Amino acid sequence: MFIKSAIPATRAYTIVEIMVAVAVFSISALALSSIFVFSIRSYAAMANYALLDQKNRQAMDQLTYEIRQARNVVGYSSNSTSSSLTITNGDGLRVTYTFDSPNQQVTRTASGSSSTVLTNCSLLNFNLYMRPPTNGSFDVYPINLSNNWQQTVKVVQLSWKTSMTLPGPRVTSEDIQTARIVIRKQQNN
Repeated sequence: MFIKSAIPATRAYTIVEIMVAVAVFSISALALSSIFVFSIRSYAAMANYALLDQKNRQAMDQLTYEIRQARNVVGYSSNSTSSSLTITNGDGLRVTYTFDSPNQQVTRTASGSSSTVLTNCSLLNFNLYMRPPTNGSFDVYPINLSNNWQQTVKVVQLSWKTSMTLPGPRVTSEDIQTARIVIRKQQNN
């Protein structure tokens, strides 16, 4: 007599095994998605900062070159909404750098033409200093803005703060630049 063997039992996942697998997959997917979002925000912040830093360096190079080559400082003013510095540059042109707080920009005006040097600027300070020639040190001292102060300005210190916000992930980058510039071609009038 021939006996049929029993049909082998098929294996299947139980509902508990499926729920555990879905829970583990969900937790790992959540962790990976949060790492992905963090990476995108970090990359956007770095790209934003790199662009902001590039613009700030170009503006700083321009101001540093022109102030360093200046023949003299002609004017200086500062109030709550704006500040300006007027120099006679190395070519003999009268150049004015003006910070406009409400518009958050720094402009350069020379020979009647104006150009924007820096945008998204929330703060700009010009400080004027002198160097006493008798003591042989390289210390700088604040100038007295009373009479004939233009003759004593030898060092211009400037510092500014810019920021830029990217739309979308709302990433804001800030950059602060500061420099102390010695006027090399100064002429005594």
